[in-house]
Amino acid sequence: MNPLSLTMKRTAAALLLLGSVAALPEAYAVGTAANTSIQNRATISYSVGGTAQTPIESSPTGNSVPGVNAGTATTFVVDNRVDLTVTEQGAAATVVNPAQLAVVTTFLVTNTGNAAQAYQLTAANVAAGASLFSNTDNSDVANLRVFVDANANGTYEAATDTATAITTLAADAGVRVFIVADVPTTATNLQFANVRLTAATAVNNTPATLLTASTGADNPATVEVVFADGTSAGGDAARNGRGAADDQYAVQSAALTVTKTSAVIRDPLNGTTDPKAIPLSVVEYRVTVANTGSAAASGVTLDDPIPANTAFLQNEYSGATRDVQVTTGTGTVFCIAEVAATDTNGDGCFRPTAATLRVLPSLIGTVAPSGPNSTVTVRFRVTIN
Repeated sequence: MNPLSLTMKRTAAALLLLGSVAALPEAYAVGTAANTSIQNRATISYSVGGTAQTPIESSPTGNSVPGVNAGTATTFVVDNRVDLTVTEQGAAATVVNPAQLAVVTTFLVTNTGNAAQAYQLTAANVAAGASLFSNTDNSDVANLRVFVDANANGTYEAATDTATAITTLAADAGVRVFIVADVPTTATNLQFANVRLTAATAVNNTPATLLTASTGADNPATVEVVFADGTSAGGDAARNGRGAADDQYAVQSAALTVTKTSAVIRDPLNGTTDPKAIPLSVVEYRVTVANTGSAAASGVTLDDPIPANTAFLQNEYSGATRDVQVTTGTGTVFCIAEVAATDTNGDGCFRPTAATLRVLPSLIGTVAPSGPNSTVTVRFRVTIN
């Protein structure tokens, strides 16, 4: 065969092999699998007095017997390189509301070592003052739980995702993990709660038993455990078999301010000219609800007791045919405040007792966090006894 042709074929084969390795980044990333046996034998060829002698193969304990297979391979097993990463998924805070239950943040735990591992999982609130997504932690969430994504669909499903530890995760594989928490009823607008997921490497298929690093000299016949992980969230130290990452809950809530004022409309002596608060005068109450928060307020109901020494006055609005005036961002509406156990005429207000006014959400509407619907004003009138 042409030597040049042979050389070209060998070069082409080498390039093909390199291309195959480059196409398998997963295999390259973790390196040789733990517990792989690596062995070889050296062969010594020599001559005595110009006469070739039978080669002698090596042995870990020494071999002097010539001949093929007379030696013994020198063998060692590849040790367990323990490495992992924990990363937050989504790159943004999870928006929640006060008193919201089972809110979810998502993480990815990746085994970057060279053997399958189990992982213990813990969730915790982060100390106040930590910054994440340009927000400073100033609150905590409650009832933290952690679950593994059982069907790899990236969505927390309470009935399916019940495992609280990773039983086994192959080398260079990843699995999503959810922190599930409850937002306190007392949470307020623009509070931020940082949470941390920590994964601790455990014995494969035995997550209750944490893995420990091997100490002392290497034993070539034993799979030693070597921690190779770096530092991570919360000052997690390098080479401790653990990884951690943080995520955040951002509370968005309505922030309602309720203002109530009164003004004398007319009195029996001065009429509407500089009226005074004397018996038989008419006084108008104005209750204003303003939302300066970041979320809409729905189901807004006004309950206002008619004060002592006054009486609710009817037929004061809309051509002397209505009792209450409600002004929203979309206009002004009116209703009749009949005395009844419910809103019998369905116009949005009534009086459960003669001395109590109730205005329903159907009339007030949703109080938005901004824009024209961010303020609602309710007006009604009383006479002074």
